[in-house]
Amino acid sequence: MIRISANAYYEDTQTPSVELCLDELFYISELIDVLLGTKKKWYEKGYSRKQALDHIVFNHKKAEPRVIERWRSQVKKNHPLIIEGVWDGEVDSKICSINYIKKHVDNIKKTNLDVSITCNETDISIDKVVALLTSLVCDKGRIYASINTNGYWNNECNVFPDRICVGWMIYIPAIILPELIPEAAKIVPIFDSEKQKGTIVVSTEEIFDGNNKDHIGKANDIEIRLLDLGLLPLMTEL
Repeated sequence: MIRISANAYYEDTQTPSVELCLDELFYISELIDVLLGTKKKWYEKGYSRKQALDHIVFNHKKAEPRVIERWRSQVKKNHPLIIEGVWDGEVDSKICSINYIKKHVDNIKKTNLDVSITCNETDISIDKVVALLTSLVCDKGRIYASINTNGYWNNECNVFPDRICVGWMIYIPAIILPELIPEAAKIVPIFDSEKQKGTIVVSTEEIFDGNNKDHIGKANDIEIRLLDLGLLPLMTEL
């Protein structure tokens, strides 16, 4: 079993709304289905497992009007902040969840997507996860995103606790040539039409394990290199 954590940080170009929140959550739910080859139902959070099954948000299609209205009522309580999420109601060995977070009162467009995926190692590969990360950032402007596994970030294995971590892979909205980061296992340029908009830096060709000392060392080396290049921002800058 492997636990994948994906985090993305960006500023919305659209006005914050419940509809935008639900659209982002639905889009990511589809990415997870593509990654795992599944067709999941998604439920509201904040309930027991049994109660959650009565509160479907996505049933293989976008949220219905009654769900939108219920969420609009919930969001009003913390307006203009939005901290909402969905999960798939699975057992712990298969559980997945997605959170959409706006918590910066001074800049409400600042957004964090927090994705958690639990699966078997045989369900994924480096190419599938790179495709997931590519799809996660493709329709955003200036966005930073990283993917780590088995608690790399949560266990504070990254070098700089006040900066975004690398873990298995990181997307940077900048052009990075392979020779600038020789420690990387793979450098993947990401394009918008024919123009490169950013780069994915991958630390290991094999499935990254946040408890593996060799893997941790490789991610740490890349974090140091990115900082030297001025490409590893503080969390407060995201």
